[in-house]
Amino acid sequence: MKSVLIHHIGTLVTGDIRAPLSDAASLYIQDGLFKEIGTGRTSADIVIDARGNLVTPGLIDSHVHPSFGDFTPVQNATNWISNYLHGGVTCMVSAGELHLPGLPIDNPDPNLFRSLALLTRACYDRHRPSGVKVEAGTMMLVPGMKRADFEAVAAAGSKCVKFIFYSYGENPDEQADYVRWAKELGLKVKIHSGGVSRSGVSRPAGADVILKLKPDIVGHINGGPIPMPLSDMERILLESDYLLEIAYGGNHSIAQTFMKKVAEQGQLHRVILGTDTPSGTGVAPRGLLRTMALVASVPGVKPEEAVCMATGSAALAHNLNSGFVQEGKPADLVIMGKIQGASGNTPLESLRDGNLLGISMVLIDGQLVIRDRSLQTPPPETGARIIGH
Repeated sequence: MKSVLIHHIGTLVTGDIRAPLSDAASLYIQDGLFKEIGTGRTSADIVIDARGNLVTPGLIDSHVHPSFGDFTPVQNATNWISNYLHGGVTCMVSAGELHLPGLPIDNPDPNLFRSLALLTRACYDRHRPSGVKVEAGTMMLVPGMKRADFEAVAAAGSKCVKFIFYSYGENPDEQADYVRWAKELGLKVKIHSGGVSRSGVSRPAGADVILKLKPDIVGHINGGPIPMPLSDMERILLESDYLLEIAYGGNHSIAQTFMKKVAEQGQLHRVILGTDTPSGTGVAPRGLLRTMALVASVPGVKPEEAVCMATGSAALAHNLNSGFVQEGKPADLVIMGKIQGASGNTPLESLRDGNLLGISMVLIDGQLVIRDRSLQTPPPETGARIIGH
């Protein structure tokens, strides 16, 4: 595997919301890992001049709905994952593989949903479209599951289970068991929050349900697509320590209002970002970039903090090994900059104004997967370039 040196970095975002900026102006990558953050090296197999652009960890979309391969039946679209790569996404986490045609979600069979999680996990473990890491195999929770179901998906490497079609309140002991089993096995518990989904058979969940259930992650708290009342959102903010997911496919107005409250309470470390796509919202290659810009424009949120919500915070939320520019971590990163004609003197200033950034290069595990410019964003004013190889 070729070594990579990146120098002339304008601003480096670490992914760690507690210390989001690094003063390092160069990176050295070896064997697919970050080897040196700030380096005096002058040579490598591949040398990249960042030309003053912003360098961040690869973006992590914490809420996608994959099916198989690089195809989504919900919008009859091919190559959607490859196109998300051109929106800076190097890793995505399934919130349930629920868009398969004919999937009996109105009469859920626990064996079927366990098997679906195992199958999709196995498939995406062996197939990474355009190099994107797809954390598939999120088991959707339905009545009648046993601890053995949770053990099976945990053994397969799945990261998450999700409440979406569950009849809350009908069997409180069972749902409490589900949460306990998941946490004992290292699985994160996510819940579809807010109103009913496109399926029409998901179960609405507001503050009363969520606070009683005690999940790890409140999925698309701003709606997927319909949010719970703002008063319920504020109760969850104030009465729990659950992670709060802001989604592109939700209500953007209430997302900004809620994020002001989160900032005022000093709870930005609890926020992660996702798209909640493919869905009725569509296929959105720039969806995570747009959500990051939306959050970055909220008073009280620094743009570098918004980047961390889409990188390191999402990685911590789902027990992923990426999301940070740190020695020993996988070298997943994005080089991006201000788009010609946009406001702001720097990429972060432009992001703070709510602007999209232009992607120049993307690396996954230290390998260049976008080397000229993104096909889904306008180019940055000055693109990075390879000056030696």
